[in-house]
Amino acid sequence: MEVQAGNRPARARQPLTASITLLAILLATMVSLAGCGGNPVAPSEPPPLSVDVPSVAPGKVAIISIDGLRPDALLTVGAPNILALADRGAYSWQAQTVMPSTTLPSHISMLSGFTPDVHGIVWDDYIKERGPIPVPTLFSVARSFRRRTAVMAGKPKFTYFCEGAGSDVCAITSNGDDEVTSGAVSNRAVDLLFVHLPDVDVNGHRTGWMSDAYLTAIRRADLAVGRIVSSLPADTTVILSADHGGHLSEHGSSQASDLTIPWIIAGPRIAQGRRLSSTIRTVDTAATAAYVLGFPLQPGAAGRPVLEAFATPNLAR
Repeated sequence: MEVQAGNRPARARQPLTASITLLAILLATMVSLAGCGGNPVAPSEPPPLSVDVPSVAPGKVAIISIDGLRPDALLTVGAPNILALADRGAYSWQAQTVMPSTTLPSHISMLSGFTPDVHGIVWDDYIKERGPIPVPTLFSVARSFRRRTAVMAGKPKFTYFCEGAGSDVCAITSNGDDEVTSGAVSNRAVDLLFVHLPDVDVNGHRTGWMSDAYLTAIRRADLAVGRIVSSLPADTTVILSADHGGHLSEHGSSQASDLTIPWIIAGPRIAQGRRLSSTIRTVDTAATAAYVLGFPLQPGAAGRPVLEAFATPNLAR
């Protein structure tokens, strides 16, 4: 077991005046121009410079990512807890991840709103020498708004989200879904909770996507989802998705089986039983989470809030 944990105090932010905001915009533009020809450079704790923030009080968000989950496999298994989440929320079985359709690039896009051609991370392991994530993440932005965050993950590569302006609480384990789930339940009260369940992907590589062992791992992940969701505060909006699918015993290609992922959202302001017709991308997870939390992503992010999922008219403006 590899566990990293920390409790970092959030730093107070003073309100920005109009002149400071203008200066921040000019500085962000200079940084963007300086990044031409290479990976863009972004501050670890970016100023809030965008729009599309809900006009109601923000709530809590839990993002659950089931590594390697294909939507057709989910529907084949009939996972009751995950499907119940879809029934009481909004969902798509045709959401799309990024290329390369691998775990680390996909999760950085999912949790930042930036695509790989911008964040530049196309490898799939933690390589300390290559430095931190070069774009703002949900965790760094949330910390700038004095929100508490937690990351519970089942692969060492998620160390990237624990460094610098990463999550306040961070635990990484090699012991699979059960230990990740226990950590998630223990940290259920934070403003932003991210949970990565690894075992479905592990079994896909070991025995093949759609194999009996792979489908059994989905049933177990469904039990984990039920345990996590039932523990969350009532004002929590849950987003459940995946980083990629898979075929045979691999993934990473542009095949539909690798790129197509489930996307489910449920919570106090979400429409019930709504099958989403809009095209949803994994970068939209970050934008939708930020929307519910009440803060914007930084300009240049590709993600957009999935407004179709919201039942309250003044949120879908």
